[in-house]
Amino acid sequence: MKEGDAGGPPTRELYALLHLSPDASDEEIRRAYRQWAQIYHPDKYQATHMKEIATENFQRICEAYEILSDENKRQIYDIYGMEGLNSGLELGPKLNKADEIKEQLEKLRRMKEREKMSHFLPSGTIVANLSLPQYLDGDGIMEGMSMTSEVQSQLSKRNTIAIGGDLGVKENSGGGVASGVFRHQISSDSSIEFMGSIGLRSLIGVQTTRQLSLHSTATMAFAKSLNDGSFNLSNSWTRQLSDTSSGNIELLLGPESSVGVGWKMKDGNMSAGGDVKLGTHFFGVSARYTRHFSSKSHGRIAGRFGSTALEVEIGGGRKVSDFSTVRMFYTIGIQGIFWRFELHRGSQKLIIPVLLSSHFNYALATGAFVVPTSVYFILKKYVFKPYCLKREKQKTLENMERTASEVQEARKAAAKAQQLLENVANRKKNKQQETGGLVITKAIYGSRKALKKGDELAETNDELASQVLDVTLPLNFLVTDSGQLKLHDGVKKSGIMGFCDPCPGEPKQLHVEYTYRGERYEVVVDDYEELQIPQLAHRT
Repeated sequence: MKEGDAGGPPTRELYALLHLSPDASDEEIRRAYRQWAQIYHPDKYQATHMKEIATENFQRICEAYEILSDENKRQIYDIYGMEGLNSGLELGPKLNKADEIKEQLEKLRRMKEREKMSHFLPSGTIVANLSLPQYLDGDGIMEGMSMTSEVQSQLSKRNTIAIGGDLGVKENSGGGVASGVFRHQISSDSSIEFMGSIGLRSLIGVQTTRQLSLHSTATMAFAKSLNDGSFNLSNSWTRQLSDTSSGNIELLLGPESSVGVGWKMKDGNMSAGGDVKLGTHFFGVSARYTRHFSSKSHGRIAGRFGSTALEVEIGGGRKVSDFSTVRMFYTIGIQGIFWRFELHRGSQKLIIPVLLSSHFNYALATGAFVVPTSVYFILKKYVFKPYCLKREKQKTLENMERTASEVQEARKAAAKAQQLLENVANRKKNKQQETGGLVITKAIYGSRKALKKGDELAETNDELASQVLDVTLPLNFLVTDSGQLKLHDGVKKSGIMGFCDPCPGEPKQLHVEYTYRGERYEVVVDDYEELQIPQLAHRT
């Protein structure tokens, strides 16, 4: 039994299967199981093929009931779906709360991810600093360049090693650092790291991290410089303040002692954060805000103020492929006016800061912001958007080809389930027609794009028709004797008996046309949205 699209909200397929709300009581679960078991019990059918269909669906009903009737299994399912139940979590009396189960599952997930790491994991950043004033003075446009790289390898379940290096060149001088880190996972709650580097910043050190509670983590580090013999001791504490925010405090003792306080939050399509840092010879305040306009694009504004900085930064980025993102930022401050271009590809980064002017110039500052912004929106409209639409259509076609056999099997299973519902559904429909009650005349479930082209669907467009499913019969079956129909909020509709997912990975909707007391009604709801009919607001 599959559970959900990766990365999406929980499908709650088992609740859909039994036609239950995620908040259903134990008694409601038992009652729903008995009702569905009466429909799908194999002993009710004499024909061999009908008995086989009933057996298959009865097993699904029993599996759903087994999970939802067990308090611990249900809690795990509500948090992580079938993945959580198959994760290897050992249930016991110590795991009584959803938060405790979630914490334990997170630990198991991290351990499994580490077990899968059998190859080297490289990462790196290249920074190329360009200077327009220097170029105009005839000294060349390249002001400096630096490169950072690291290779990480999982030695065993508990041990990880990382080897990296930094190289930097500015004008006629340069330098580098080679570093290594060995990390040992002491337990699921704590770890220790031994580090060392040689070069311009030669040092040795040790750092330990421990999860103090479900919401708190502490880190302590000690390092000794091999260049001047100085010592640094740092302590930091992180606390989860709410479901969407966290705060941290950092204390550093050494040649440049300081204390810092930070905060960050992420809620829906926005994230924000801020830091205040006070040192023996400096102070600084920073803040940032990021807004995601869609799954592919975002905007960001940030500012820094302190003894060494005063600047404002504004910009954004766009995802151009599954692994690549491009970003551009405009910065103005006491150090000058800058553009910064970034290309992120997996764990690799290319960053190109461009110094436009070391002095403030109103005309240049305005032009440096307006010109690239205008160029971006022009390119977005006439180049990027058409290209993305074409690429999205191509990916949809590829996804349909890849999942064609899976969808075909799911359609067959849905048709079989509908076959067993047919007699009862028709009997309910006839009864409602006689009393002027609720009758579903047409119900289509599937791709949002396909449903928007209703006229083309009516003309039996093969491509569009393959992305939708007729669910008139199962909805008539779900109509109550009192002439009501309710599909619960937060439950993916493809899990309902007689339904299936005709277009995996695509946004879906349910379009319903029905009659009630001689009047015609029509409504469209999203995949996870509640549906409750009849309602006057649906009258056509």
